[in-house]
Amino acid sequence: MGRRNFSKEYKLQTTRQVIKEGKRAALVSASLGITEQTIYPRLREYDKYGEEAFKGFGNVRVDSQYKIKLLEKKNKQLLKENEILKKFQVFQKGRQKKK
Repeated sequence: MGRRNFSKEYKLQTTRQVIKEGKRAALVSASLGITEQTIYPRLREYDKYGEEAFKGFGNVRVDSQYKIKLLEKKNKQLLKENEILKKFQVFQKGRQKKK
């Protein structure tokens, strides 16, 4: 059987059953036909992000991962620019000493 994808609302319903209704994760997973190990990451994400949890299918918090990649790319570019400026500063000091 392949990997199943569940909607945000479905994930919220399963976590609410455990958190708000006080049902055990084992009972909820058995009644829904999913493994208990599927529920625990959802509970952690819900605990961390509340109703804003479960942004996409598959990967958790896809938007955060995308932002991190963009910031890493920007950081790499800024490091290159900084290195160029340092080299230029050394070049300028060399030219000033010759005058």
